[in-house]
Amino acid sequence: MAQPMSGVKGLMRVPGLPQLFLWSMLGRLNVSALPIALSLMLVRWSNSYVVVGLVGCALTLGQGAAGPLRGRAADRGSTVRLLVITGVGYTTGLAVIVTLAARAPASSWPVVVVVALVTGLSAVPVSQISRAVWPKIVGSELTSTLYTAEATASEVITTTGPLLASLVIAVAGPYWAVGVTALLALVSALVFAAALGRAGVGGEPLPQRGERLAQRSLLTEGPFVRVVAISMLVTAAIFAVNLSVVAWTQNIGRPALAGVLTACWTAGSLAGGFALSTFARELPRALRVAGMAVGMAALAVLLPPVLGTVPLWLVVVVLFLGGTAIAPTLAATYEQIAEASPEDRRAEAFGWMATATAGGGALSAALTGVLLDFSGPALPVAAGAALVFVALVLTVFGRKPRAPSAETVEEVTA
Repeated sequence: MAQPMSGVKGLMRVPGLPQLFLWSMLGRLNVSALPIALSLMLVRWSNSYVVVGLVGCALTLGQGAAGPLRGRAADRGSTVRLLVITGVGYTTGLAVIVTLAARAPASSWPVVVVVALVTGLSAVPVSQISRAVWPKIVGSELTSTLYTAEATASEVITTTGPLLASLVIAVAGPYWAVGVTALLALVSALVFAAALGRAGVGGEPLPQRGERLAQRSLLTEGPFVRVVAISMLVTAAIFAVNLSVVAWTQNIGRPALAGVLTACWTAGSLAGGFALSTFARELPRALRVAGMAVGMAALAVLLPPVLGTVPLWLVVVVLFLGGTAIAPTLAATYEQIAEASPEDRRAEAFGWMATATAGGGALSAALTGVLLDFSGPALPVAAGAALVFVALVLTVFGRKPRAPSAETVEEVTA
């Protein structure tokens, strides 16, 4: 009997997977496109970056708070229905924000903050649903490869979204850019829902009335909490490097380099993800995390105040080489989240991961700002390396995740 194909070629031969994967990626494009469009629209309306920050914070808090709840709804009911409901709700919320910014006076910004919070609660859970269903579609042999491909493709989406928003802003303005982003969120949610339905993984019946699941919280499982902590630490470190690179280019009077250097880091991540999927699928997770820590530590040594001046090409090389560990490390966290949660609660598990990464990013942004003002870009990058080192310790010495079994379904009478 022929052995199943592994690697990218094996993924391409899974019926319906290429289309489903494509739509899952396009379903995330609005997430990376929205910040620049929303920020420019709000600052033109209110002439205040404080308002921009408050609205962005409210949107992020809503997304983070609702992550586990949306995941639980996906686990217990129809993911197709959930995608349609959240797609409509999220698009409506953004449309209300655009309308208020176009018609209402700037003094009504508190209303926009409240609407942003509600909109965040309705964010479309494309990423957590797709990560939860991948093992069902491809089986255990290809799950690792698929998570690596997702982490790699996500880097492309993260880069493409701001470019798309910038193009629409240049042609029609930020109000239209937010509108296009909202429409993109709705269309991609509907198409992804249809693709899930065709694949037979999105139409599970909702629990019958009179039934409830007697389940413990996933946060009571030590291995699961450890993996969520690893994800939060890695995300916080990535945020620290991104902000520090931008600050460094501003300090040397060459702000245009920020995009170039970020692109080099992203290119390294793409190369690392491709290499892992093609040549090194069995690379231990600890080595991936260690590579990320070493890359960040090397970058910290090159930045002020450790070194006053350094050749630009050397920074580019270090960013690229350090970036090769990003996609493999993110893929490792996805694998561990899937392993540490039962199959019927994986969407909820990835919801907790979304909450943790949102919190890690927010805390990292605040801490990085303080460290940049205090010392310079080397210190926050070094702090990011230290966070990844902690993640490495948790990866090496933590107990291997084992999916906890779901508790018994109990019948209750009305």
